Amino acid sequence: MEVTIQGSNGRICEAVYGQFIEHILTCIEGGVYDPESPFADSDGVRTDVCRMAQEMAPPVLRFPGGTVMCQYHWEDAVGPQETRIRRKNLIWGGELDPSFGTAEFVQFCRKIGAEPMICVNMASGTPEEAGNWVEYCNGTGNSYYANLRRSHGFAEPFGVKYWCIGNESYAEPDIGVHHDVNLYIRDAMEFIKFMKLTDRSIRTVVVGCGQPEWDEPVLKALHAVTDYFSLHHYSAENHKGLYGPFEGERQLIDMLEQTAKRLDAYPEKVTDFSPWYRFPPRAGKIQIALDEWNIWNFAADETYGLLERYCWRDAVWTASVLNDILNQPAVGIANLAQMVNVIAPVVAEKEGAWYQTIAYPFLLYRREMLGERLQLNWEPLWLDGGEAGKLEALNLCAVRGEDGVVRVAAVNRDFEKEHVISLGEGEATMVSLTADSPSAICSREQCCVQRTERAVSCSQIVLRPGSVNLISLKSV
Repeated sequence: MEVTIQGSNGRICEAVYGQFIEHILTCIEGGVYDPESPFADSDGVRTDVCRMAQEMAPPVLRFPGGTVMCQYHWEDAVGPQETRIRRKNLIWGGELDPSFGTAEFVQFCRKIGAEPMICVNMASGTPEEAGNWVEYCNGTGNSYYANLRRSHGFAEPFGVKYWCIGNESYAEPDIGVHHDVNLYIRDAMEFIKFMKLTDRSIRTVVVGCGQPEWDEPVLKALHAVTDYFSLHHYSAENHKGLYGPFEGERQLIDMLEQTAKRLDAYPEKVTDFSPWYRFPPRAGKIQIALDEWNIWNFAADETYGLLERYCWRDAVWTASVLNDILNQPAVGIANLAQMVNVIAPVVAEKEGAWYQTIAYPFLLYRREMLGERLQLNWEPLWLDGGEAGKLEALNLCAVRGEDGVVRVAAVNRDFEKEHVISLGEGEATMVSLTADSPSAICSREQCCVQRTERAVSCSQIVLRPGSVNLISLKSV
């Protein structure tokens, strides 16, 4: 199969390699943060988890939720540990441990080189509370909340740039009334007012869901005051066999394409924005924040299927979705959900932390797939996905890096047959990730992912069944 480069289409936003942590089961408490662990540093952060987070190097890290934000009051979890307030976790069970709060989150972000992304409580919080949170994080004056932060030992502002205005507010089963789109619009505008009047430089993320009856009125009402439009996506096997999650991937591609078209209806520059708002409108084109995405095989049990053990098939799906994200210019932020223990690339056990299969494509792409987005052209090859339907055997994307090297990420989702592609003439280097079977699972004792690197001829590149491949072209 011949693959040709048809031109370029903007630059990849580094923030598409973001991640997410939430107060849910052992993601934070017992995962990121565990003062009782022999791996804990002086801040209570597990050094083994921190090292792996540094290797994954998410440019953006989202916190504290997720659905748990419906009951999260930030002042419970700041200041001296002995005065913090512990509440029942109404969403995920157990209790909300206030030991890891705003300051600890920001410090963890600094350790791993990530920009903090905070989601505010619209369901049981108030616009004023959200504005106070912004002031606590970013205030530089002599105000109460800026001084409160200083009294807690942080003289310099945290400089939190990204703020999510609610989370999945359209979901009727969740706490709150904002599944009524008109109520969401009304209240989101008030939250944004309080927050942007506190710090005019912050960038806001409003809630979308991929459905026109929600997305269109939200964008019409709020497009002038939001920088990002949030979407979430989880694929699942859904009892449809080996290729089940790829049916969900097709739905994700469609949601991204339809949302990109909706965003195109709004100009890059906002005009006729009343100066009486006393803060500026957004400064550029609205982008998609795919701020939760992963495979999640939901189960109606006490853990909701969140303690997922991923197989190699799931890693191939992960690489495919990374290609889909990189190929879509409208995506400005994407957050793999979540970082540790809960539907996560990292598992932190008492004896040590280790990577699940889905971490390996993420690590490979994070290091190599940045730069100028290139458009590829090829004739699709189709395979029978059984109950999941027909799907393309290959998923491709390409970038030209800062070093001038063209890199093509080629995912062979066909677990039975190899496929051969041609990228023209010349030589290339290819890194391949594979496993012995699509059902292979990593453990702390053994990694199931095999990595090989070899020189290849561009005219005939063999992609092994069920493989993730990164091809670096010597000259294009």
